[in-house]
Amino acid sequence: MENTDSSNRNSEAGQDYFLRPKWDTSKRLSEVVQDYLREEGIGAKLLERRAEALWSTVVGPTVGRATDKVFVKDGVLHVLLKSSMVRTQLVMIKGRIIEELNKAVGEATIKDIRFQ
Repeated sequence: MENTDSSNRNSEAGQDYFLRPKWDTSKRLSEVVQDYLREEGIGAKLLERRAEALWSTVVGPTVGRATDKVFVKDGVLHVLLKSSMVRTQLVMIKGRIIEELNKAVGEATIKDIRFQ
């Protein structure tokens, strides 16, 4: 006589295998998107754009108004300023600005800043 109890368990276990999703369901959608962007090489560019957008927030409105243009190239933030006095002051606190920008971005995106 066949043991129907164990055969039912095996067939149910087999069904569970096919019903399980093939992707990791423990990740949040934002993590999945970030992983995809990194794999495609897009993530770094988006982080650079975020750093550009956060410049005025990190340095404050006064320095933001004294800034003509901000762009990132190869991990270096280039900041064109209207005032040489502001540039001199920013050079002295460049390390702190890099730390704050990277903290705001969420990753170590900015390696250096060039004030012009």
